[in-house]
Amino acid sequence: MKRLTLLAVALVMVLGMAASASAAPEVAISGNLLVNAVWKDNWAFKAKNKTDNNHEGFTVYERADLYFTITANENLKGVLGLRSDKGQWGKGSFANDAPGGGVSGTNGYGLSIRDAYIDFNWPGSAVNVKAGVMPVSLPAAVGGGSMIQNARAGAAFVSTAFTDNVSLLAGWARLNNGKTATAGSRTNVDAWIVALPLTFEGFSMSPYAVFAPLGKDVNAIGGLRTLSPGNATNADTSVKSAYWVGSDFTMDLFDPFVLKADFAYGKVTGESSSANRSGWLFDTALEYKGFDFMTPELFFVYTSGEDGNATKGNGSSERMPVLQGDWAVGSFFFGGTAITGDDMDTEESQNGFWTVGLSLKDIQSFAEGLTHDIHIMYIQGTNDKQSYDATATNNDLTYGRSLTEKDSLWEVSTTTAYKIYDELTAYVQLGYINLDASTAVWGTDNKGGDAWKVATGVVYQF
Repeated sequence: MKRLTLLAVALVMVLGMAASASAAPEVAISGNLLVNAVWKDNWAFKAKNKTDNNHEGFTVYERADLYFTITANENLKGVLGLRSDKGQWGKGSFANDAPGGGVSGTNGYGLSIRDAYIDFNWPGSAVNVKAGVMPVSLPAAVGGGSMIQNARAGAAFVSTAFTDNVSLLAGWARLNNGKTATAGSRTNVDAWIVALPLTFEGFSMSPYAVFAPLGKDVNAIGGLRTLSPGNATNADTSVKSAYWVGSDFTMDLFDPFVLKADFAYGKVTGESSSANRSGWLFDTALEYKGFDFMTPELFFVYTSGEDGNATKGNGSSERMPVLQGDWAVGSFFFGGTAITGDDMDTEESQNGFWTVGLSLKDIQSFAEGLTHDIHIMYIQGTNDKQSYDATATNNDLTYGRSLTEKDSLWEVSTTTAYKIYDELTAYVQLGYINLDASTAVWGTDNKGGDAWKVATGVVYQF
């Protein structure tokens, strides 16, 4: 960790010199250190064929975040956030006598920029401007984030409040810059975003719209979620543009009941019908906040699925296109964990499902500082049973992650947290999934099975 330490010291020195050269800004340092051990069993749902299952065994992960917030005055600040790669003990720089001898060694884990943006208010106005690498997230009330876009990117946003109840946010994000004329590649993705946050007594919502000009080859981008079908055989999959419209909704008018919901529709237009993609999502959750010892929540989610034509190459995809979402209910199949490396989190191939479930959150246990979350849910696919074609080399439906109408699963997952100190929290997570997969769809060796996880770790936040 020598290079990480030296880098942090150098940053503090640079900030200190900048402070002495002008009106001294306030510099706040925050971050976290995370160590997490995970035991995984049968995450590929291949219990009888161990050679195909690369999701088993015991792994220890480690990650660090370091943030500097430099505030000149109430109208101007800058944020610099650094994050290390999610390293595994025994690999790279975390191996015994690792080559390179440090965080950024030859086989090591680098410390890179996660956030770097300027945040200021335009003089004499209520207009706020943010520019730089920052979180670019669409409004979402259920699932902890947007299924469409909830990640960091280079962007510029302007926001202002018209009244106490009505605001406006508009901006542009460059999600991928992939114009390579010499190689003939066109993987550029820009997103023009506008949202209208509305806040009234008892309810709030934020309608939004996104327009994204696309390079024709964006389906080959590994860093973005699936945009075009990707499973149309012998067809032109070149894309041209995409758009999304939607809104979140939260109502606490009937406190202690809180109703939350989201609706979104997205469409990709391609050079041919086989490159088109359109679909929608709806989710809703009802929380009860009248207990002082826990918060129960019932939720329901539906996303449109394939009708089978896209696989045959004679029709468009019926699953909602997504960019880089980070959304989850539960804490195993869809993601949603408090620590790292202990969930499946593969939303790009999971789209096309409905689920209903119950979460019991923030259960106050017998000891002070000890809490529990419990999730129980049933999931079934909305993709037609003919939407998977094993002979299609670019089929983006994946066994064990994508579900057809013939596939279903149960998840039971728990998280226990104990505050050792205000800044130090220990976690224990348990998870169980039972997948009932159709062998008529996926083949005789793919009938599902049981997947397990056991994870424990500590997080120091400062």
